[in-house]
Amino acid sequence: MPELSSLSEDDALKIISLPYKAGMLVSHADDIEGEADDEKEMRALERGVPLLAAQHESSALVQSVASEIMRMKEAWPSWEDSCFHITAQAPDVIKMVQSTFGEAEAKHYRAFTLELGKLVAQAASELEGFDDIEEEKKEGFFGGLIGKITGGYAEMGQNDAGHPANISPSEKGTLSELAAALKIS
Repeated sequence: MPELSSLSEDDALKIISLPYKAGMLVSHADDIEGEADDEKEMRALERGVPLLAAQHESSALVQSVASEIMRMKEAWPSWEDSCFHITAQAPDVIKMVQSTFGEAEAKHYRAFTLELGKLVAQAASELEGFDDIEEEKKEGFFGGLIGKITGGYAEMGQNDAGHPANISPSEKGTLSELAAALKIS
Protein backbone atom coordinates (compact mmCIF):
# COMPACT_ATOMS: atom_id res chain seq x y z
CA MET A 1 0.00 0.00 0.00
CA PRO A 2 1.27 3.50 -0.73
CA GLU A 3 2.18 5.70 2.21
CA LEU A 4 1.43 9.32 2.94
CA SER A 5 5.09 10.09 2.26
CA SER A 6 4.57 9.03 -1.38
CA LEU A 7 2.25 12.02 -1.89
CA SER A 8 3.19 15.65 -2.36
CA GLU A 9 3.49 17.52 0.93
CA ASP A 10 0.36 19.52 0.10
CA ASP A 11 -1.74 16.43 -0.73
CA ALA A 12 -0.54 14.57 2.36
CA LEU A 13 -1.42 17.60 4.53
CA LYS A 14 -4.93 17.73 3.05
CA ILE A 15 -5.49 14.08 3.98
CA ILE A 16 -3.93 14.45 7.43
CA SER A 17 -5.74 17.63 8.43
CA LEU A 18 -9.26 16.86 7.15
CA PRO A 19 -10.37 14.68 10.11
CA TYR A 20 -9.13 17.20 12.66
CA LYS A 21 -10.73 20.07 10.75
CA ALA A 22 -14.01 18.12 10.76
CA GLY A 23 -13.96 18.11 14.55
CA MET A 24 -13.16 21.81 14.62
CA LEU A 25 -15.99 22.58 12.21
CA VAL A 26 -18.49 20.80 14.45
CA SER A 27 -17.10 22.66 17.46
CA HIS A 28 -17.77 25.98 15.76
CA ALA A 29 -21.28 24.94 14.70
CA ASP A 30 -22.75 25.50 18.12
CA ASP A 31 -20.82 28.24 19.84
CA ILE A 32 -22.34 28.82 23.23
CA GLU A 33 -21.34 31.93 25.10
CA GLY A 34 -18.17 31.27 27.07
CA GLU A 35 -15.20 29.04 26.54
CA ALA A 36 -16.08 25.98 28.64
CA ASP A 37 -17.80 24.10 25.82
CA ASP A 38 -14.98 24.91 23.40
CA GLU A 39 -12.38 23.59 25.84
CA LYS A 40 -14.33 20.35 26.34
CA GLU A 41 -14.72 19.91 22.61
CA MET A 42 -11.03 20.49 21.90
CA ARG A 43 -10.02 18.06 24.67
CA ALA A 44 -12.44 15.51 23.24
CA LEU A 45 -10.98 16.02 19.77
CA GLU A 46 -7.38 15.66 20.95
CA ARG A 47 -8.05 12.59 23.07
CA GLY A 48 -10.42 11.12 20.52
CA VAL A 49 -7.96 11.01 17.61
CA PRO A 50 -5.89 8.07 18.93
CA LEU A 51 -8.86 6.37 20.58
CA LEU A 52 -10.96 6.45 17.42
CA ALA A 53 -7.95 5.38 15.37
CA ALA A 54 -7.79 2.28 17.56
CA GLN A 55 -11.32 1.44 16.35
CA HIS A 56 -9.84 1.33 12.84
CA GLU A 57 -6.75 -0.68 13.72
CA SER A 58 -6.96 -2.61 10.45
CA SER A 59 -6.54 0.61 8.47
CA ALA A 60 -2.92 1.56 7.90
CA LEU A 61 -4.06 4.89 6.48
CA VAL A 62 -6.11 5.85 9.56
CA GLN A 63 -3.20 4.81 11.80
CA SER A 64 -0.81 7.02 9.80
CA VAL A 65 -3.22 9.94 9.66
CA ALA A 66 -3.93 9.79 13.41
CA SER A 67 -0.22 9.57 14.18
CA GLU A 68 0.52 12.56 11.95
CA ILE A 69 -2.35 14.61 13.43
CA MET A 70 -0.91 14.09 16.90
CA ARG A 71 2.65 14.77 15.71
CA MET A 72 1.59 18.04 14.07
CA LYS A 73 -0.05 19.54 17.17
CA GLU A 74 1.69 22.88 16.60
CA ALA A 75 -0.20 23.20 13.28
CA TRP A 76 -3.67 22.78 14.80
CA PRO A 77 -4.29 26.52 15.31
CA SER A 78 -3.55 27.20 11.64
CA TRP A 79 -5.92 24.38 10.59
CA GLU A 80 -8.75 26.14 12.41
CA ASP A 81 -8.71 28.98 9.89
CA SER A 82 -9.57 26.63 7.04
CA CYS A 83 -12.00 24.30 8.83
CA PHE A 84 -14.98 26.23 7.49
CA HIS A 85 -14.16 25.12 3.93
CA ILE A 86 -13.80 21.38 4.46
CA THR A 87 -17.22 20.39 3.16
CA ALA A 88 -16.19 21.88 -0.18
CA GLN A 89 -12.73 20.29 0.00
CA ALA A 90 -13.76 16.86 1.31
CA PRO A 91 -14.95 15.35 -2.00
CA ASP A 92 -11.57 16.04 -3.65
CA VAL A 93 -9.69 14.66 -0.64
CA ILE A 94 -11.87 11.53 -0.63
CA LYS A 95 -11.22 11.01 -4.37
CA MET A 96 -7.49 11.33 -3.71
CA VAL A 97 -7.70 8.83 -0.84
CA GLN A 98 -9.70 6.37 -2.98
CA SER A 99 -7.38 6.59 -5.96
CA THR A 100 -4.19 6.37 -3.89
CA PHE A 101 -5.15 3.99 -1.07
CA GLY A 102 -8.20 2.11 -2.37
CA GLU A 103 -11.86 1.91 -1.45
CA ALA A 104 -11.42 -0.08 1.78
CA GLU A 105 -9.00 2.52 3.21
CA ALA A 106 -11.25 5.35 2.01
CA LYS A 107 -14.18 3.79 3.87
CA HIS A 108 -12.20 3.71 7.13
CA TYR A 109 -10.94 7.25 6.55
CA ARG A 110 -14.44 8.63 5.91
CA ALA A 111 -15.82 6.89 9.01
CA PHE A 112 -12.91 8.09 11.17
CA THR A 113 -13.46 11.67 9.99
CA LEU A 114 -17.20 11.66 10.69
CA GLU A 115 -16.71 9.90 14.05
CA LEU A 116 -14.40 12.71 15.16
CA GLY A 117 -17.13 15.20 14.33
CA LYS A 118 -19.67 13.18 16.31
CA LEU A 119 -17.30 12.94 19.26
CA VAL A 120 -16.98 16.72 19.36
CA ALA A 121 -20.75 17.20 19.01
CA GLN A 122 -21.31 15.05 22.08
CA ALA A 123 -18.48 16.48 24.13
CA ALA A 124 -20.42 19.17 25.99
CA SER A 125 -23.23 16.89 27.21
CA GLU A 126 -21.19 13.73 27.59
CA LEU A 127 -18.24 15.31 29.38
CA GLU A 128 -20.07 17.11 32.18
CA GLY A 129 -17.88 16.71 35.22
CA PHE A 130 -15.09 15.25 33.07
CA ASP A 131 -12.39 17.24 34.88
CA ASP A 132 -13.35 15.59 38.15
CA ILE A 133 -12.67 12.08 36.86
CA GLU A 134 -9.40 10.54 38.00
CA GLU A 135 -6.73 10.27 35.29
CA GLU A 136 -6.80 6.50 35.05
CA LYS A 137 -10.55 6.50 34.56
CA LYS A 138 -10.47 8.92 31.64
CA GLU A 139 -9.47 6.35 29.04
CA GLY A 140 -12.25 4.03 30.17
CA PHE A 141 -14.73 6.89 30.07
CA PHE A 142 -13.59 7.87 26.60
CA GLY A 143 -13.61 4.24 25.55
CA GLY A 144 -17.29 4.08 26.48
CA LEU A 145 -17.98 7.27 24.57
CA ILE A 146 -16.09 5.94 21.56
CA GLY A 147 -18.18 2.77 21.69
CA LYS A 148 -21.36 4.84 21.62
CA ILE A 149 -20.13 6.87 18.67
CA THR A 150 -19.04 3.86 16.64
CA GLY A 151 -22.33 2.05 16.99
CA GLY A 152 -23.43 1.48 20.57
CA TYR A 153 -26.54 3.69 20.54
CA ALA A 154 -28.99 0.81 20.33
CA GLU A 155 -28.97 0.23 24.09
CA MET A 156 -29.25 3.92 25.02
CA GLY A 157 -32.43 5.79 25.81
CA GLN A 158 -33.08 9.11 24.11
CA ASN A 159 -32.67 10.91 27.42
CA ASP A 160 -29.07 9.71 27.79
CA ALA A 161 -26.65 12.62 27.41
CA GLY A 162 -24.65 10.96 24.64
CA HIS A 163 -27.60 9.94 22.50
CA PRO A 164 -27.68 11.57 19.04
CA ALA A 165 -31.02 13.19 19.91
CA ASN A 166 -29.12 15.36 22.40
CA ILE A 167 -26.79 16.88 19.81
CA SER A 168 -27.79 20.47 19.08
CA PRO A 169 -29.67 21.19 15.85
CA SER A 170 -26.76 23.24 14.47
CA GLU A 171 -24.31 20.40 15.19
CA LYS A 172 -26.70 17.87 13.59
CA GLY A 173 -26.88 20.08 10.52
CA THR A 174 -23.10 20.36 10.34
CA LEU A 175 -22.70 16.59 10.79
CA SER A 176 -25.23 16.01 7.98
CA GLU A 177 -23.31 18.37 5.68
CA LEU A 178 -20.07 16.63 6.61
CA ALA A 179 -21.55 13.17 5.99
CA ALA A 180 -22.79 14.31 2.57
CA ALA A 181 -19.38 15.76 1.70
CA LEU A 182 -17.73 12.50 2.78
CA LYS A 183 -20.32 10.50 0.83
CA ILE A 184 -21.57 8.65 3.93
CA SER A 185 -25.28 7.82 3.94
